[in-house]
Amino acid sequence: MLPFKRLLTINVITGQFIHLKPLSKFSSVLAELKLNLIKWKHPSKQILRLSRQAVKPQTPLLLLWTVPFLSSDTAVKEGSEVKKMSNQQKKEMNDAIVESDELFESNKYQEATSALLPFKDINDVEVLWRISRAQYKASQSSSVSDAEKRQMIQEAYDSITKAMELNDSHWAVHKWMSVLLDAQSSYDGIKARVTQLENVKRHMLKAVELNPTDATTHYMLGSWCYQIADMSWIQRKIAATIFAAPPTSTFEEALHFFSKAEEIEPRFYSQNLLMLGKTLLKLQKPKEAAQYLTLARDYPSSSEEDNTVRKEATEMLKKLKIED
Repeated sequence: MLPFKRLLTINVITGQFIHLKPLSKFSSVLAELKLNLIKWKHPSKQILRLSRQAVKPQTPLLLLWTVPFLSSDTAVKEGSEVKKMSNQQKKEMNDAIVESDELFESNKYQEATSALLPFKDINDVEVLWRISRAQYKASQSSSVSDAEKRQMIQEAYDSITKAMELNDSHWAVHKWMSVLLDAQSSYDGIKARVTQLENVKRHMLKAVELNPTDATTHYMLGSWCYQIADMSWIQRKIAATIFAAPPTSTFEEALHFFSKAEEIEPRFYSQNLLMLGKTLLKLQKPKEAAQYLTLARDYPSSSEEDNTVRKEATEMLKKLKIED
């Protein structure tokens, strides 16, 4: 038999059999491994046979670790086939990511989701966070029923949770985890949502730390600060019963993040312009607020959200008696 390309040590091999019951089977398996490992012609098959004999049928068995025990000639042949397949699959996946991004930028959220669904089970972080993003945005459409919205948010939350398990150092994963964590908890009542407030902010801050040039994450932090500063009396009472020190923020802090978002990418989002206007009104600065409300009202509309922003900005300007 040709030498193994990647031969694991006996200690590592035996570690794969820690679930053997009773434990007495462990010693007999180890003895056979030591005796026959070098002379077996097809070690992966023999190890699989041993594991099937030793482990109870209902016990799940992860078999990926048997691949390194192929002989060198077989490993080269099968390894090249796997590489060829994975390269083709990778290309298809990358093409789907590009297509999904383009669809998302065109506000075609359902189509953006569909483009990536064939690759969902590959468990690729870049696919999963994009699926969660598109599903969440699709759930916000006025044409989506309450039941559909809740299901879409749950699916989006499941996708971003899986992405977080795969890579907790990805800025976009933290960004969309903050969004979905808040959206998911909203279905469990005010108390549940308030409970998650600090976790939501923690994920946003981590996203900014990992990618300080993403304008939308700064906008999200501004929204978080605005909502905390604008909490009603009953919401504050609920928060006080949950936290020893309830989360706090100010409209000044909200203004900082909204302004930072606008500095990074001017006019990138109609909602950021609206929130700048609303925050400045809270700070008793109506003239400055009117400037941003006017920009929000006149923002080129390309989505339902833009239409909603335009309507709200128009109403606020009328109340200020500033129409043009």
